Amino acid sequence: MFKFPGNAITSHWQILTKNQAWILIASALLLEIPIRWIVRPDIPFMFPGNPWFNLPLRIAVEAGMILILLIVAYLARVPLKSTGLSWRRWTRWEVVAFVIVGSIQLLIVILVAGERWPRIFTAGILGHGLLWAFAEFLFGFNQESGFRGLLMTGLLRLRGFYPAVLINTFFFLVGPIHGPGLVGLFQRNVEGALWMMAGIIMTGLFFSWLRYRTDNLILVGSLHGIVNGFLNGAAFTLRAN
Repeated sequence: MFKFPGNAITSHWQILTKNQAWILIASALLLEIPIRWIVRPDIPFMFPGNPWFNLPLRIAVEAGMILILLIVAYLARVPLKSTGLSWRRWTRWEVVAFVIVGSIQLLIVILVAGERWPRIFTAGILGHGLLWAFAEFLFGFNQESGFRGLLMTGLLRLRGFYPAVLINTFFFLVGPIHGPGLVGLFQRNVEGALWMMAGIIMTGLFFSWLRYRTDNLILVGSLHGIVNGFLNGAAFTLRAN
């Protein structure tokens, strides 16, 4: 059994200087608010006709936003392991967590969007369908590199676990990724918006804890990418056809 939250596998963020921590926080806020607002409209606004609804552009942008973590870490001389991005052998606990959480996510995806798949196969799953899923997998991964990599790492160094979790989850909820869509949904369906908001908050809290518990950004990013790849990738495949 493990305590909540007191037994992180590692705590590499403690080796950062305060200046390095502030650089990570400032970079994350710049990335996740003004830049994200421009290059990644919320899902309700992503339809054909929007200049950002372009498959090659989406893949390039989503991959590029993952690289921002690497660039910031290099320029600030921050060891990648401090951000949770380290190439190492996973522990048995991490493998089990990935299998269990990934399976639960896939079950939820099937329940939420299972009716889309027959239409996606007819739209050409072996072509654009897989590419949209790949683009959205990268989108899920780069959310984690920004929120749980850059922002949470800096906050862990300066403020500790609870403020780091609460602050990064707050920006995850109200920022350009989810905020505009939530506002629009509240105007049409208050109950649906409340359920969506609860889901976003729980997702942010869980991924924050998992990032802390495992110090494994690749694990967390991959789990987030699975959800976005199947859900968003399915939606965008159908919108494009």
